[in-house]
Amino acid sequence: MSLQKHGLSIIGAYLVALIGNLLIFQILPVGRLSLGLATVISVLAMIAAGFSERQLVIANAIEEPGVAAPQQRVFWGLIGIVGILVAQLVGSWLETFLFKIPQTSSLIHQQLSSMATNPWYFLVIGLAIPVLEELTYRKVLFGNLVNVTGIFGGALITSLLFALTQPGGHWLSATLVGLVLAYDYRHTGAVSTAIIARLGSLWVVWLYYLAHTL
Repeated sequence: MSLQKHGLSIIGAYLVALIGNLLIFQILPVGRLSLGLATVISVLAMIAAGFSERQLVIANAIEEPGVAAPQQRVFWGLIGIVGILVAQLVGSWLETFLFKIPQTSSLIHQQLSSMATNPWYFLVIGLAIPVLEELTYRKVLFGNLVNVTGIFGGALITSLLFALTQPGGHWLSATLVGLVLAYDYRHTGAVSTAIIARLGSLWVVWLYYLAHTL
């Protein structure tokens, strides 16, 4: 599979999940049915993207220099979890200080509430969507933009695009998170590193919130 065909397949799968979720929650009230439908669409989109990923045999500009060993990917993925949490804290502080954006846990509460309504929804927000976003913004967009904009330019542009799609309006925090993820991918040449960091940080935040609210 060519890089162009791979990129279109990944972006297409991501858009199906993203737009499908938006349409479902526009038509149906949030409940077991709507959350279940969103889960089916998102998981199928992730499987399709994973199939496209496995068919790709051509390295992009990030992966051309070589891919780190599995142990290094896991190590830097764990480092990335810490980096993301720090980026979120710094970003939240800057948003409050510079733009008077209040720090709130309403999004986390909404996510946990949705998973309590339908536990299978975890597969959407705790797996499928983050994986699709990393494949889209890091592997496809960042991995191909660096040939045009350079490493920093590609990382910044894709991190800003990533931030625009994140709920909650915390664009600065999301941009910093995107930069951390871009560094993880660039450092190891493996998008799996960014996926480990993204999923791990998300789960840590949920567990922290649960531990302090129960």
